[in-house]
Amino acid sequence: MDPSEMWGTGDYKAVADRIASAGETVVERAGIEPGMDVLDVACGTGNATVPAAKLAARVTGLDFAPDLLEIAREHGADSMVEVDWIEGDAQDLPFEDDSFDRVISCFGHMFAPDHKRTADELRRVCRPEGRITIACWTPHGKIGEMFRRIGAISPPPPDGFHPPTLWGDEEHVRELLGEGVEFERHQVEWSGESVEGYADFMENSFGPLIDAREQLGDLVHETYLGYLNDVNEADDGTLRFRGEYLVSVAPPG
Repeated sequence: MDPSEMWGTGDYKAVADRIASAGETVVERAGIEPGMDVLDVACGTGNATVPAAKLAARVTGLDFAPDLLEIAREHGADSMVEVDWIEGDAQDLPFEDDSFDRVISCFGHMFAPDHKRTADELRRVCRPEGRITIACWTPHGKIGEMFRRIGAISPPPPDGFHPPTLWGDEEHVRELLGEGVEFERHQVEWSGESVEGYADFMENSFGPLIDAREQLGDLVHETYLGYLNDVNEADDGTLRFRGEYLVSVAPPG
């Protein structure tokens, strides 16, 4: 399945709504102020874009998935904020150098295949006095474990592939964005009435799992269900677990 189509399958907004707090955290750490020019790269359904616009900044939300942009537009309209929504690639941003005071991304940039090219683009469009603020799941956290398990049963990735969660590794981020990066670790908590119910929700809502199940069949369900049972912190038949993410704040130079 084409990646831009994959993210539009299922009900990604229902998934994104469960991690909306991370978007608020990214916006807060970015230090966005009224009148600033802000770019949200791989904005998805607008979890960080809309909170940034609520601060009276001039905000652009960019994503390569048309279906997600359509949801984001509705999100912005419902929130009564103005955002310039643009279809585009995080690896080839359609903006002039030094266009933005703040460049942000919340779990979006991490899926661009070429990490260095993506990092170079984030830096290129950010003004010299600006700030880049991004969030990514950590490789050794519970969401990182999910990606590892699904990756282990999937076909081998192409040569040169970098796992998305490497953006959640401090050393890797320093290599991409420089030594001046500051880091914070945060968590998102998920809950569900049951492990089976949550697995059904995710396998019918989250594009990467939908795509994997189309390719690999019931093995994905068995693997994902096993993962949820292993990370579950609840002992009353419900589901509860926490996933760690890294917020990186970097100067553009």
